[in-house]
Amino acid sequence: MTGFELKLWRTGLGWTQERASKEFGISMRTYIRYEHADPPRAIELAIQALSLAAMLPDIDALPADTLRQRVRTLAVDIQSG
Repeated sequence: MTGFELKLWRTGLGWTQERASKEFGISMRTYIRYEHADPPRAIELAIQALSLAAMLPDIDALPADTLRQRVRTLAVDIQSG
């Protein structure tokens, strides 16, 4: 994952840099640095967990094929790291 991809993920959730830094448990300065460089693997894994958690409120309404595809995508991202 690149810093740009991290920024795209954050903005896709409608989060500020401040919110993202709090969710990751890191300082705002550190988070901003990650958006300007490649974030560490731990941040990538945290993103996968947060992405999965973000699906939970809508999980019952998602078609089974969509749900399988999203989970499969997350699993591939985790394995390819």
